Amino acid sequence: MVGAGCGRKPPAAPAPDAPAATSPGASNGSAPSTQPPAAKPTTDAAASPHASGLTIEQALAGPAPNEQTVGYIFNIPIPLGNYYFAKRVLYTFPHPWEEGLSEADRERIVWENLILHYESYRRNITVSDEEFEKRINSVLKNQQQAFTRAQDPAAYAAWVQETLHEDTEFFEQQMRYLLQIDTLKEQVRATLPVTVTEDEMRQAFLNEQHHVGGEMVAFETQEEAQAFYEQVKDPEAWARMKAKGDRTIRPVSLMPLATYMDLWSIPKEQMYAFHALPIGAIGPPMPFGNQWGVYHLLEKRVANLEEFPSKQDEYYKQLTLKKQYEALKTWIEDLKRSAHLKVLPLPKS
Repeated sequence: MVGAGCGRKPPAAPAPDAPAATSPGASNGSAPSTQPPAAKPTTDAAASPHASGLTIEQALAGPAPNEQTVGYIFNIPIPLGNYYFAKRVLYTFPHPWEEGLSEADRERIVWENLILHYESYRRNITVSDEEFEKRINSVLKNQQQAFTRAQDPAAYAAWVQETLHEDTEFFEQQMRYLLQIDTLKEQVRATLPVTVTEDEMRQAFLNEQHHVGGEMVAFETQEEAQAFYEQVKDPEAWARMKAKGDRTIRPVSLMPLATYMDLWSIPKEQMYAFHALPIGAIGPPMPFGNQWGVYHLLEKRVANLEEFPSKQDEYYKQLTLKKQYEALKTWIEDLKRSAHLKVLPLPKS
């Protein structure tokens, strides 16, 4: 992980723009995080002597005489070094949504990325110098470094060695590996046909322009929340409960309905029914993630549909992008099935 000791300098990695084995994840193509991952791989991939990563030509030829095959993608044997390279990259440079995942989910993503990387090779996807430079400098900026790769090569090399305990060549091969995967996803995403209707755009407009805010009491179960609601559904009863001070009441700032629905998975029908209540009303229990909340409506904002025509293009682009990323997830799952992935047992350490 960035900022953590890697123990020893890894051997050579895959050649630039060649998969570190065979090469989806449900990512949206954004740059990986430079923060340390939540957990260390049990196989210690970061320090593994096998974290070499081979060129695609070597992978197609099969493992080296003394190297174990750990799986098959598109019926191509995957050498141990390629697997450890992909695992090292995931643990060192996770995307934000990959941090804190279970070991099983991390393992799944390692193999997804190997499949994607191989697919990027099959499609002749390469990384431009401009994209590569931008990714490197983004990592440096996120780590609060004042220089860029081109401005101060010596400081750059020193930072890589001190932070990652590896040389710049290996670090850059990892960046190219990630960029190839992200580039593949973006290229595929942009070609996926989706349809956006005017009704969908209008609904998205309302979701973002309708706001509610107030205060709520949270419970672990729906039954507890419902029993509490029956006691306080009259505003005067809520006021008496609040005056007693024996409940934890959470203030909730004025937010779009879309935030509630996206962040806490509150069903649209419930959210709109709550928005329709008069100020001061107490709504019936709603799910807030893994909890249930009884919400006291203190303020709200109502969308002005006269503003919709001027924002229609904005919502068309927004919904097109959202639908394409959803379609990309399906494409990735289809690709994984076509790869006929077969994972073999790893060698015992």
